[in-house]
Amino acid sequence: MNGFYRFARAVVGSIYRLGGARIIGRENIPQDPSLLIICNHVSFGDPPALAMAFPRQITFIAKEGFAQNPLTRWLFSALGAVFLKKEESDLGAMRVTMNALRGGNVVAIFPEGMRRFNQELGEFKQGASYIAQRSHVRVLPVAVLNTGDIFRFWKRNVLVLIGEAIDPPQGEKPDKELLAKNTALYRERVAELVEQGKAQLAREGRQMRQPPHGRADASQKR
Repeated sequence: MNGFYRFARAVVGSIYRLGGARIIGRENIPQDPSLLIICNHVSFGDPPALAMAFPRQITFIAKEGFAQNPLTRWLFSALGAVFLKKEESDLGAMRVTMNALRGGNVVAIFPEGMRRFNQELGEFKQGASYIAQRSHVRVLPVAVLNTGDIFRFWKRNVLVLIGEAIDPPQGEKPDKELLAKNTALYRERVAELVEQGKAQLAREGRQMRQPPHGRADASQKR
């Protein structure tokens, strides 16, 4: 973990702790040299929440648009983001991700491909399955809830839930049927964590974050 990342992680962690953020399932984090984290996507606060929860440095794949704003460029760079150029396709993103995994890194991706403001899990793209198959790494399902409320300290409703790692896919080549099967499995595991988190908050009488005004359609591309 480099010093810049360590500093940014400490700052972010302090903010999240002030807001009562909780990490559930930290004991499930494996010590694999390379690991692919898959997570639902509800706000810009998701990457900082993951960085806070994991003891190792995470590489995030981010769109070049985030580099245009000085604040987001600093934050995402500090948190280990790799910025994709505008002309790079989803295939380019997968190539960057696989190279990072082959280099022994922990990489986090958001298979929905966009933020879901209503926090209802969307469909997963098959990129995560393809990457796991080709890189032969374990996949760690994670769910985040209410990260958009991080500065609303009084709500104390931010959760990061970490599931059990899924073994690398079997087989040499990722055919269509295998990709679909594994994509469904990964989504199912994240969905279970999302529901577990919602049930936890309901028991505590804490509310889920509502979509911002004018965004009831619930989603926006990253």
